Amino acid sequence: MDMKQGYGHKDKAVRILITGGTGLLGAALQYFAPGDIACFSVYYPERPLPLPLPFPMRAADVSNPEQMRSIFAWARPDLVIHTAAIGSVDYAQSHGDETAMVNVGGTKVVAELCRIFQAAVVYISSNAVFDGENPLYAETDPVNPINRYGRLKVDAEDVIRNSGVPWAIVRPILMYGWPYPGERDNPVVWWVRSLESGKGIKVVDNVFSKPLSVWSCAEAVWTIVRRSAAGIYHIAGRDHISLYEFALVTAEVFDLNPRLIEPVPDSYFPEIAPRPRDTSFDTTKMETELGLKPQGVKEGLAYMKSRRPPDDEK
Repeated sequence: MDMKQGYGHKDKAVRILITGGTGLLGAALQYFAPGDIACFSVYYPERPLPLPLPFPMRAADVSNPEQMRSIFAWARPDLVIHTAAIGSVDYAQSHGDETAMVNVGGTKVVAELCRIFQAAVVYISSNAVFDGENPLYAETDPVNPINRYGRLKVDAEDVIRNSGVPWAIVRPILMYGWPYPGERDNPVVWWVRSLESGKGIKVVDNVFSKPLSVWSCAEAVWTIVRRSAAGIYHIAGRDHISLYEFALVTAEVFDLNPRLIEPVPDSYFPEIAPRPRDTSFDTTKMETELGLKPQGVKEGLAYMKSRRPPDDEK
């Protein structure tokens, strides 16, 4: 199957398998899936499922070839959106072998099964492949990760490039939105919950990003799928701001007290893994090739506020 010829079969719904189905992006991909696509998803076996998701789901360890072969035989995908990964930068730094087994080994399993089942793959990578010294980064810029998480993302990208199957690589940056219950929080969720409880928070003012709502990322991924686009795509929001500025906008949109937010330098936090200070993206390719307009943080946060899960209300 050639990426340029489209996915699936004539007169049949395109079959998509999403790994990491309960993750922030994996769940959003299901909520915002096009109506003419048949989705299936896989989630980690030890993860509970307190809320139903829109499409059939099965449990499997993405790094286990036998379990994943069973998943592929069940879903029979035309394309796999591979989101499953250990996403904590500090955890990756201190648990390198385990993270490599999931983030790289799992990608090898998925790529090999895509070859066997003749499926294409869209791999979800990260802005962590860059060192943060020369923003704004275009898709053609050389990678240079400064922590283990970023290095493993580069290794996984190489697996996809050399897989022999049609591929696209998506690099999102600082995604925010409501997580599936029990999944990892993102900065916005932590800020909102802390400020609502009256707790003061410290947010770094010398690290910059282009925050990306998870539904905007999902829209970009589905656009890539619908257009059978190939290659690397940087997906980001419109506003190039510090994390401190982002927290202030969050407080404004959610009607919370900005005086509880204290700016600090990144050196204040004794993190295990080094962090790049500005890996923000050039979104020219996203805008011109995919026809997508980057969303500003106020608009994104307002939409997030309007979609707050009922059981997450303060």
